[in-house]
Amino acid sequence: MKISLGKKTLLYPAPVCVVGTYDHAGKPNVMTAAWAGICCSSPPCIAVSLRKATYTYGNIMERKAFTVSLPSEDYIHQADYFGMASGRDEDKFARTKLTAVKGEMVDAPFVKEFPLALECSLHSSVQIG
Repeated sequence: MKISLGKKTLLYPAPVCVVGTYDHAGKPNVMTAAWAGICCSSPPCIAVSLRKATYTYGNIMERKAFTVSLPSEDYIHQADYFGMASGRDEDKFARTKLTAVKGEMVDAPFVKEFPLALECSLHSSVQIG
């Protein structure tokens, strides 16, 4: 039986995406992004929705680069923490004892222990809502 849930922002299953950036001083930072996904195949693009108030948003706007990493189940607690704490206030890599690795193609870090990392350059920014 099909039931309408009305107008809601739902998509299931949703992967856990961890966005990596460097701040103005070169400190690596990561955050868990609830809204991320493929938005184009040519050129290959990932869309990530972030509030302007986040530390990561400012880092991306300044550096024009970021990574999107997907953690394995072994690191779900660390990924959850990445979404609860702010890089303005603490070093998330030091706190979780995970390793920041400088991207080979962009000026952004990824998490060494996570099995997949996409290195991304900022293509465009759109304010919605």
